[in-house]
Amino acid sequence: MTPGEGQSAPDEAYGELLAELRSSDPQPTAQPYRVSLKGRWSELDVAQSTARDKGPVAAVPRTPLAGRTLEVEIEDAHGHRHLTLNGVIAGRRYTVGNGEGSDIVVNGKYASRRHCEIWLDKGAWWVTDNGSTNGLRVESAKSVLGRSGGDGEKSAGQTVIEVVPESRIVLSGLARGEAAHYPRLLLKIAGDLGTPATPLAPRVPAPTTPATPIVAARPHPSGFVLSVNMATGERSVPIPVEPQPFRIGRSRNQSLVIDWAHEGVSGRHADIVELDEGGAKVVVHGDNGVTIAGVTHPQGSQFRWQAGETMSLGRTSAGEPECTLTLLWKP
Repeated sequence: MTPGEGQSAPDEAYGELLAELRSSDPQPTAQPYRVSLKGRWSELDVAQSTARDKGPVAAVPRTPLAGRTLEVEIEDAHGHRHLTLNGVIAGRRYTVGNGEGSDIVVNGKYASRRHCEIWLDKGAWWVTDNGSTNGLRVESAKSVLGRSGGDGEKSAGQTVIEVVPESRIVLSGLARGEAAHYPRLLLKIAGDLGTPATPLAPRVPAPTTPATPIVAARPHPSGFVLSVNMATGERSVPIPVEPQPFRIGRSRNQSLVIDWAHEGVSGRHADIVELDEGGAKVVVHGDNGVTIAGVTHPQGSQFRWQAGETMSLGRTSAGEPECTLTLLWKP
């Protein structure tokens, strides 16, 4: 097709461009670029700019920090170390335990994955057991200030303890031992909540369990006795009529606490939920179940335990002692 047949010649279509390219001194045909900056001024930039333009000005107010800084001195299997927890928010609960998901991770042989919880409320720190195996205590240099989750605690609610200055949280309600077994924590508060450092006003304590001893009313015996044979020896344990269930396991808040040497026994291994003249109704919670007369009752099962029968808890492996309970009727 020729240019006369409907298509312009290249020189005619791009005449202006070619003319400019062939020029020895081409002139720009586009306007220069414009650059605009969008963003936020920092407080420092505002203060300096104002100082240059208008002279001295009042300091720019700053937003208070969102929370305090908590300094924690930890003694555990790693030795003595220091931890800083930034941005502590009042009322928020922080977990302590040997699990990776805890806010404060400790390394102790008998520490639970989520052992306890600490929180800041009205200028004071509080701690409570989080259903751990060994419980906890708060102690000063001279005395124990409170326990939570210890042996014999039957309260349905949680025990809340104030962590007063210079006191330590020990991850064991009763047992005494090395920090590698039972980690200790000392809390130190730094920073503020944006308020003047004035003496604390009287505060309302966090809810705590009643100070009245729970064992004030002596339980009425049922007539049944457990003859217990475990690593520390033999002993007889009466089973009261109330309260029920009567809990058996290695956790320190069980009705019958099994020795730690029996690793096949769970923290809460079995419950006696009902008694009658001929025996007891038992519910199994432990992973390794229980065995009576060669018959194994697995986790989640319920069965009747006849008076005179001997129950073996958990598994018995090489080097691990056997733990047995015999249900006896002694009216």
